[in-house]
Amino acid sequence: KIKVMSNRRNNKKKIVGADEQGTLRLCVDFKECHGFYGNTKWAKPRLVVKCDLEARPGYQTCKAHEFNDEEDVLASKIKVLAKLIGKAKHVTAYTGAGISTASGINDYASKAKDSKALQRPKLKSGTLARPTLAHRVLAAMEKENLLHHWVQQNHDGLPQKAGYPQHKLNEIHGAWFDPSNPVVAMSGDLRDDLFQWMLEEEQKTDLCLTMGTSLCGMNSDRMAETPALKSFEGKALGTVIVSLQRTQMDSYAGLRIFATIDRVMELLAQELKIKYNIEDEIYEYPDAKVHGEIHWGKQCVVSGQMPILGNLYQDRSKSRYVCERAYQQLDKDEKKSYELVEGKARYEKKDVDVFAVPYDANGKLVEGQRNKQKTLLLNLQVGAKLKMTDGPFKGEEGYVWMIKKEEKHILIVVYHDIKKKYRHRQRVPERTSRLFGRWMIEAAVNGKLSRLPFVNL
Repeated sequence: KIKVMSNRRNNKKKIVGADEQGTLRLCVDFKECHGFYGNTKWAKPRLVVKCDLEARPGYQTCKAHEFNDEEDVLASKIKVLAKLIGKAKHVTAYTGAGISTASGINDYASKAKDSKALQRPKLKSGTLARPTLAHRVLAAMEKENLLHHWVQQNHDGLPQKAGYPQHKLNEIHGAWFDPSNPVVAMSGDLRDDLFQWMLEEEQKTDLCLTMGTSLCGMNSDRMAETPALKSFEGKALGTVIVSLQRTQMDSYAGLRIFATIDRVMELLAQELKIKYNIEDEIYEYPDAKVHGEIHWGKQCVVSGQMPILGNLYQDRSKSRYVCERAYQQLDKDEKKSYELVEGKARYEKKDVDVFAVPYDANGKLVEGQRNKQKTLLLNLQVGAKLKMTDGPFKGEEGYVWMIKKEEKHILIVVYHDIKKKYRHRQRVPERTSRLFGRWMIEAAVNGKLSRLPFVNL
């Protein structure tokens, strides 16, 4: 029994009303409150922040009111969500700015001064943000084969900082830590290869976890819309939407959850019984705590790996080296030719931050069995010259400027043609500085990038 209270700025759409106890609640159809997997007996979401402003002015959005599910309803929804994930064959996360607000990064849709999303730490720079609990749970889900792909509208690198693999992440709107993928302006064009990848994943996805996005009509919203529409035909499980605010696609949702994303993911991890990183550690590669000794300048003659991480074996001439994995694959006679190098790794300064990667001189991935002859040396030392091989800056040159002190990412400088009109439509000066994330290095070393962003000159 809802006594309807008109929205001041839109009397045609009455969305908030008081129940018999006087509690203000969302008073739209129960499917918009809970999704078509919902229960009609569940209490409708409670209004926690009232704001008559549009969430995203100029786009297809709703008012910026914020709602919360009651705890018992939220618990029931989490159980439904866990069952859906268990049934799904290809789960994709589709996330917007809302997933990162708890880390201190601004979003676009939180308008109220007392917004729950605005209760966050202050950052000196967005590039220093630490992954939220939600990022860490999603990374853990990937390790458990419960999450198969992630389309990220944000540029912040927080999925990778949480341990999510770069090669399963589509940063469709640009990335702060990939110099070949600059942030795309609202009027800009998406990168062709990333757009094609998104189209492929759109068709594979049978369950989409949509979190922290206002779903205001972006091209990438197809990731949420298509599984939802396919679910009406019994061809997919559908779309789950998690957000404090209403969206234009709520009536399409299989499950609609009104709560903070971190709270939802915390409860989901408990329900799925998966462990995630509690400590918010800074991502580093290579990391001696994880990989063991780092043998800079030493290249495995079998796999081509350089530097060799962990145990190092050398032959009697002390000129040929193999890593642990390659050593274990040798036969008994071959093993006799090598001995384990004991003690701390020894190397020269000129060998630090030089990596062997399985790509050719144009940044193209080398197919087939990897070995020393099929690798390219990628020098990331300060002053090393480079040429972009991918993205809108392809063919432009630059150099490594510095290794960032805080998180040890590589900062490069790229020189641009100011007369050129770039497809991403961002204004580009004569030169820009761009970050190359440490996880990008790891992905390159393991041949997980579809193309190397740059090569050395």
